[in-house]
Amino acid sequence: MEPDDRALVSAGLAGVVLCGGRSTRMGVDKATITFDGATLLERAVARLDEVCHPVLIAAGDVPRTAAGRSSLIDAAPGAGPLGGLVAALRASPHRLLAVVAVDLPWIDPRLIRMLAASIGECDVAVCETARGVEPLHAVYSTSILDAAETALAGRDRSLRHLIEHARAVRLAETEWRGAGISDRFTRNINTPDDLAEVSQHAPR
Repeated sequence: MEPDDRALVSAGLAGVVLCGGRSTRMGVDKATITFDGATLLERAVARLDEVCHPVLIAAGDVPRTAAGRSSLIDAAPGAGPLGGLVAALRASPHRLLAVVAVDLPWIDPRLIRMLAASIGECDVAVCETARGVEPLHAVYSTSILDAAETALAGRDRSLRHLIEHARAVRLAETEWRGAGISDRFTRNINTPDDLAEVSQHAPR
């Protein structure tokens, strides 16, 4: 852990791995898939451990553990990532919460540190890419909890919709690339073909 990371942890940044999806396209629970010597869940927890404390697991409605962490039950069944986000915001002991999806094999602790440092008094800090914002590798503030709970009771439960109506800091692609961050953090594993492709290009 670098000195800046220690300062960030001591200042109060919790983390959560969202792993409550049904993994329909993969055919097996993505959290249990082994990639580069560890399961995707173990890998995500380890990467968040570098800059977050505590690290929580939002596991939908299926309790699970990883590296000694117990899981949270989503705030509402079948609500997608928003259900896990609301549960984690409610449980977070700190104002700031790094949120990542379990199917991102290249979660970047340096980028999480950048997002946490940039959020200020806003509700969320996200990266902009060619696809738009990346809500599942972002830092949220507990100040967004009321809006997230309202969204949970509504029809549109997408995180992008939530962010559009929040006070958001958006890191332009030129900013994070300029800091030496690779776009690998955007790559996710949804299908066996995705897994084969990212495994072929995994750094050794």
